Amino acid sequence: MQQPPNPYLQNPQQQWQQPPMPPQQQWNPQQQWNPQQPLQYQPPKKKSHKGLFIILGVILAVALGGCIGIAAIVNAGGQAAQKALNQTATQVAQLPTTQPTSKSSTQAQTKVGVPFVVNDTWTVTVNKMSTNQGDNLLNTPKAGNIYLVVNVTLKNTSSQNHGASSLGMFSLKDSTGQTYNQNIAFGHSPDGQVAAGSLVRGDIAYEVPMSMHSFILQFVPSLGSSDLTEWNLTI
Repeated sequence: MQQPPNPYLQNPQQQWQQPPMPPQQQWNPQQQWNPQQPLQYQPPKKKSHKGLFIILGVILAVALGGCIGIAAIVNAGGQAAQKALNQTATQVAQLPTTQPTSKSSTQAQTKVGVPFVVNDTWTVTVNKMSTNQGDNLLNTPKAGNIYLVVNVTLKNTSSQNHGASSLGMFSLKDSTGQTYNQNIAFGHSPDGQVAAGSLVRGDIAYEVPMSMHSFILQFVPSLGSSDLTEWNLTI
C-alpha cells in the first residue's frame, strides 16, 4: 500500500526551527557599587509658611477690628451715661424750693428757708437771720461788733431720740476763713433731747465785726461725721 507523502520531507525549509535566544546582557564591571563612593542625599524641600502668615494676618485683623468695636461701644455707653447724669442733675436743680433737699443735691441748694436732709437723723432748716446790738446789760457786743442771730430748726427724722447741741453741731466763719464763737448767753439756742419725729427751734448768736457782711454757717450732725452742710449768709 502506498503511504501519503510527508510534507516535512517534501519542503525541508518549512521544518520547525528553534526560535533565537535573546542576547545576553554583558556584565559591565564599571557599574559595580563602589563602597567608597558616598550616597547622594537629597534634603527634603522646605515647606512654605506663606499660608500660615496669611491666616495669622486674618486673625490679627479680626482681633483689631473687635477691639475697635468694643472701644466704640464703651465710648458710646460712657457718653450715654454722662448724658443721663446731666439730665438727672438738671431735674434735681428744677425741684420746687418748698420741698426738702437732700445730701444728693449740691451745697448751692442749701438756701435759707429750705429744709435740708443732712442724714437719716436730722433735717435742718435755716429759717432767717438778723442782727442785734445786745440787751444793754451783760450781753453787749464790743465796739465795732454786732450780734449775728441765726434762727434754725432741727427735725429728728429717725425712730429714736437724739440730742441736739448748737455749740457742737453749728459753727460760723466769714469769707476770709475767720471763725467765730457762739454766744451761748444771748438768745435761746436749740439744744436738748429731741424725740423721734419731733422738732426743736431756736436762735444761735455770734459776735461778728460790723464791717463783715458775708458768712458761712456750717452744720455737722456729730463729732467726726463727714456729713457737712453749709449755708451762705449775707447781712
